[in-house]
Parts: sequence; C-alpha cells; structure tokens
Amino acid sequence: MGQLSIILIVGFLCLFTYEPPEDIGEINTTQTVFWNLIFTIGPILLAYFVTSVIPRILQSNKTFTESIFSHIRHFRFIFEVLCLGTYLCALYQLDLPVYIHYWLSFFPFVELRQSLGILPLIVSLIGVRLVFHNSNRSSEVRYSELLSFQLKFLLLPLVPLLIYLTTLDIIVRLPEEIQLFLVKHPYLIIGLLLPVLAGAYIFAPLLMRFMWKTVPLSNDILKEKLEKLTIKSKMKYRGISVWKTGSLLIANAAVAGTLKWNRRIFLTDTLLNYFTDDQIETIVAHELGHIRYKHIPTYILFSCLYLLSYPIFIILVENPILQLLPLNILEKYPFLSTIGSLLFFVLYFIFGFRYVSRRFEHQADLYAVSLTNKPDAFIAALERLALFNSIPISVRRIFELFNTHPSIYRRVEFIYRYLKGDTKTNRYQNYLIETKLLVILLPIFCAAALILLFVF
Repeated sequence: MGQLSIILIVGFLCLFTYEPPEDIGEINTTQTVFWNLIFTIGPILLAYFVTSVIPRILQSNKTFTESIFSHIRHFRFIFEVLCLGTYLCALYQLDLPVYIHYWLSFFPFVELRQSLGILPLIVSLIGVRLVFHNSNRSSEVRYSELLSFQLKFLLLPLVPLLIYLTTLDIIVRLPEEIQLFLVKHPYLIIGLLLPVLAGAYIFAPLLMRFMWKTVPLSNDILKEKLEKLTIKSKMKYRGISVWKTGSLLIANAAVAGTLKWNRRIFLTDTLLNYFTDDQIETIVAHELGHIRYKHIPTYILFSCLYLLSYPIFIILVENPILQLLPLNILEKYPFLSTIGSLLFFVLYFIFGFRYVSRRFEHQADLYAVSLTNKPDAFIAALERLALFNSIPISVRRIFELFNTHPSIYRRVEFIYRYLKGDTKTNRYQNYLIETKLLVILLPIFCAAALILLFVF
C-alpha cells in the first residue's frame, strides 16, 4: 500500500467517522465554498512557491539552491500530508459532510453521496503531484497525460472502497428484518470487506487494463527470452502486457493477479525503449520472485488481519480510553474519537506493512539475481529505474521507514552481500518468518474478534 493510498484511506476514515454537531446553524454556501477553496489550493500554492519561486529568487547562489532544493523536491510526502491536514480542517471546522448532504440531497445513495466529500483532498493531492512533477522533470510532458495518469493513480485504491460503500447502500434497501440482524451482528458488515479486498487483488489485471492503455508485447526476441525465463522459474501467468505511458517516461514493471488464469506481468513502454533486454529480463525475474514467494496472497492476508484486529482494538483499547474522557471534551473536539483508529491504521500500514514490503523487495531482488545469473544487469537496471523515476539513490534510514521499497543503494548493497556469500541473506531464499506468522495469527485473530463481538 503506497503512501498516497494511505493518505486517501485516512481521509476516508475521517470522513465516515465524522459526526455532525447538534446545532449546525445556518447554511452559508458562499463562506463554505470560499474556505474550502483556500484549504484545497493552499498546499498546491505552497508547493509551487517552495519548488519553483524560491529557486528562481536564489539563482545567484547556485550552490545553496542545488544543495537545499535538490533534497526538498524529494519530500513530496510532506506536502501530501499537508493536503490531508488542510482537508481535516475543512472536514471538522467547516463541517464539510453536512454541506455535501445538503447540496446533494437529491442523490438517493447516502454512503456514495458522503464519499464525494473526498474530492477536495483528491484535487489537492493531484495539484501537489503536478507541481512536483514539473519541478523534477526536465523532459517535455503533455499535461493532459500527466493529469490523466495522476487521476487514475488516485482512483485505483478507491475502487474497492466505492464497491463496499455501494454494498452498504444496497443493504439499507433490504427488508427491515435483515437490517436489524446485521446491526446485531456487525462483524458481518466487516466481513463484507473481505471479498471486496480479495476481488481487488484477483481482478487487478482487468482493472489496470481498463484504466490504462495496454497492448500485448510485440518484440518477438524479448518475448521468447521472457517465456524461457518463466519456464525456468516454473511460474504461471496469462501474458505480458505493455503499458503505454506516452510522454511521461515512466519506467516500471508490476505483476498483478493472484490466480494463474488471470495473472499478468506489466511492463511500461519506457522499459522497452530505454533498457537493454538483459535489464528487462532481470526486472521481470524480480516480478516472478513476487509470484514465487506468494507476496500478493500475503498482502491479502495482511489486509484481512487488519480487518480482524481492528474491532479488537476498538473494544479493548479505544472504547475504554474514550470512556475516561469527559463528555464535554468529546463534544467540543469530535476528532478525538477517531485519533485512536487513525493511529492504529497508520502504525499498522506504515510501520508494519512497509517493513514487510521492504523485506519482500530484497527477497525478489535475490530471486532475480539467482534466476538470471546477471547481477550486473540487474544493478544497472535498478540505477536506471532511479534515474527515470526521479528516485534518489540513497535515502536516510529514518525516511526509508516510510517507503515500501528499500533505497537503491541499500538494495545494491544487499545484492553484493549475497554475491559475497553473506549467510544472513540465505533466509531470504525461503519463506520469511513474517509470512509464516500471518498464516498462524489469522485464525487466532479471527476467533478472538468473533468472541469479542459476541460478548460485547
């Protein structure tokens, strides 16, 4: 789960845990629209000022500009968090959901109607990404393609949530007896997310091909090499698709789909145009490593474990703490009731999920090197990926904690350790302890969640 997905989901959690004040007062459309615009475009203007205006002012001092702002441009995440902060101000200070329901009362689906309240955050995030892309890239980019890409990239993690909200809107229209039964058994509502999450992973190839322009791989020589590679790896997949990125020059590869009959490997056209066949072969081998060690099913288990542990956290931790707070404090600061849930979500997916993800990347890297026996080509491919995608080669370890991938420097260092026979790297050639723990903990947490929900 990328940092953008986490920011969006945190915004969604706040939006749907928002409780309107008892006395909202008179609806002031002009004032609300004005301040929403300020909160939405504020981070965009600040990002533009930092990345474009200040460097122009300091052109006379090139050493200072290059040393400072070359690093600031990599901290897009700070501005994306700022987008979330200003959005929460609009949510709690302007009571945005109240106005959404007021203006769109004609729309019959309540949950989907409320989800439209996430639009200011989406606009703010897209604006910040456009500003940073413009400051980081020297090549000519068609902004229509850039805007389309960023919008689709933002919508991709929202599709499962929108499907879930649609399901809730359908439940409201079911007979009253069924609704009462679901209210008495809330774990069934949580359980609805499980097939939605699984479906998102299973049908990801179809969704990616629907949202982005893809074509079959037409390079027969490269195709034959990759087919021999997959036969050697004994990994099954349906096909290899080329993802057209146009003027964006995005160099990337991905494997999508958990089942053999719909699993696909995606390569961007930039890889085919600017990387050698050996480099592409090692990149595909890396993706095959994700299949070999069942990383995608493990991510599904990780998400399911969150859904099971969340009600346990609410019952045993959050609710007892909230009961200790005075009622007038909760009424005055309604966001306090969501802080615990947000912290649990952030800690789980940033420090837990991303730790596992970084170890999985090392595991796939070693698989690519051992399968192809082309370490030099793979190291060169990693360095070119960093160049095309404007990724810093080296990142301070404190910042690496927030990334799903280790830095290029650390990945290359890990490969060299493996080539030199470092015994500590040998455990990455088997299923990692994290995967085994998930398999063990899942039924335990499932049983604990069910017991607690029945008792409380």
